Amino acid sequence: MWNEGKKNMRFRKADLRETSEALHNPGCGWYHVYTFSAAPPRREEVFYLAVGGESEQLVLLLIDIGAFQQQELSEEALSYVESVLRFFQKNDRKMILRFVYDTEGKGAEREPQSISLVKRHMWQLGGVVQQYAEDILLMQGIFVGNWGEMHGSKFLYQKAMVDLLNTLYQATEGSCHLAVRTPAQWRSVLSSAAAEPALENILTVFNDGIFGSFTDLGTYGMANRQEAGDLNPWSREEELCWQSERLKGKPNGGEALWGNPPVGYEQAAEEMQKMRLSYLNSVHDSRQLDYWKEETVKKRGCWNGLSGYAYIGRHLGYRFVIRDVRLIKKAFLEITVENCGFAELCEEAECVLILEKRDETISSQPVDTDPRKWESGKQTVLRIGLLGERELNPRRLFLRLKRKKDGSVIRFANEADGERVMLGEFK
Repeated sequence: MWNEGKKNMRFRKADLRETSEALHNPGCGWYHVYTFSAAPPRREEVFYLAVGGESEQLVLLLIDIGAFQQQELSEEALSYVESVLRFFQKNDRKMILRFVYDTEGKGAEREPQSISLVKRHMWQLGGVVQQYAEDILLMQGIFVGNWGEMHGSKFLYQKAMVDLLNTLYQATEGSCHLAVRTPAQWRSVLSSAAAEPALENILTVFNDGIFGSFTDLGTYGMANRQEAGDLNPWSREEELCWQSERLKGKPNGGEALWGNPPVGYEQAAEEMQKMRLSYLNSVHDSRQLDYWKEETVKKRGCWNGLSGYAYIGRHLGYRFVIRDVRLIKKAFLEITVENCGFAELCEEAECVLILEKRDETISSQPVDTDPRKWESGKQTVLRIGLLGERELNPRRLFLRLKRKKDGSVIRFANEADGERVMLGEFK
């Protein structure tokens, strides 16, 4: 109870019940793949959003530049690529970009013979990428390999990978995250003295072989770290631990495949949290996805009775829940936030405490916190100094979170009031 003169002021905590609903927050979740060819189209092309992908925040754009195996990209091709990115920007989709020379598993045949031409293509596309960088989550790969997945290419030895990643970083001016296919490739690149120092801050991995085999189709190895050495794949458990430590705050994702035996949602969720997984293909591999859809979550709380597919999808990326609100010494509010998602928020966001009376906002106070540091699987306590007593009685308190660059709302996984979550009220 808070005394104000002869009045008694009491803080009543709101109902902070957790919700299992899909939040559709920016920068994470399911995605569809859209494939385009940069070769001149024979007729006017109509872009579209895939059926089933209307509610998804992400898209993966696979852009085939294989027609330019022996020459620079034409102005027409660059204009076409720009029109593709513009369409998805206008439709409020966050883009995962992958430029490829091959879409049939024949990377060595279809990529340029000279690394200099690959680098030239990177420089040509860098300006387009920069133009849409705010709407690009990351770029996967370095253009080469089967399906652009960095296997089946002559340019995957350490010096070449470093050369291509340095070029891609310079061409895009470090404006978005870049990703290699395996942790071993990440370590190989960044162990080189020739690598751009700033690469470590934006380099992540992607995995299109998740659960396809015990090694995720060669993503991991069978030997332990001591036996394999730092530049080769380690055992599955060691690589999962490595990702948990090194990929905090970076987007990581890919495709879940049907393995033998198939992986249930509980094991999948446990490993995805170690991977700090932000995004997954919502179509492939349908056998594994359907397996999760047939599973039912059996645990106490709001998740009980949902499908394993829904459970996984709604934990991709970050998922913030207000667990508790306490008034401390009549001067501070302590708010406990738990990140129940598999990963962290990758972009700057602003957290604001709002005081309201009779549905009218009286004041808004920025909270001194960086939501990117609200770590997956952990709780963060926010301590906020309150205004004077006379300003508080009576008032309702809300917490709001928005992405800084565009004001996109980031919803909490509580029963929320529109764009913010109610914390409680002084009465």
